[in-house]
Amino acid sequence: MEELFRGHNGFAGEFSHMPMFNNNKLCGCGKTGCLETEASLLVVVEKAAEGVKEGRLSNLGKRFPSGHFEQDSEAVIKAATLGDQFAIELLSEAGYNIGRGVAILIHLVNPELVILSGRGALAGKVWQAPIQQALNKHCIPRLAASTVVEVSTLGYEAELIGSAALVMENMIKENRKLAHRDHDKLPA
Repeated sequence: MEELFRGHNGFAGEFSHMPMFNNNKLCGCGKTGCLETEASLLVVVEKAAEGVKEGRLSNLGKRFPSGHFEQDSEAVIKAATLGDQFAIELLSEAGYNIGRGVAILIHLVNPELVILSGRGALAGKVWQAPIQQALNKHCIPRLAASTVVEVSTLGYEAELIGSAALVMENMIKENRKLAHRDHDKLPA
């Protein structure tokens, strides 16, 4: 039976907080060196802003960054999908690091399917090749061969849909418990 892996307390999947780097960069979780410190869309936007400021050739333009994260992240992703080599380079580097993390996940859990979501998933196919490249380099081939890695197409809606699904799942479980309890109370 297929089901989401939630772990003991329901917090499994805090993938972006795996300590993978000795970079002394503080993560939003309060720790340092998390995958998120090198592979998040926020980091990609920061690196893009630095590159534009330093004069890197890019379609992002002199007005980048705008100071609005969502707008800036969408601009980097759009530039990459339109062939901007600097934006592709930045997303590919982040994707490769994500692939390294997925390799660890595959070795630990041996999943059938890994679905990557979040804001960065909007980069879609731009991330798939570097993620696969990292899997080819860092994962035992027989394990990687039996795991499908997909980038979610749900975009910003993934969190909302996941939350709604969790509520529905808990309601169904609770209804089953009530039905079972009521069934046990029936006279024999």
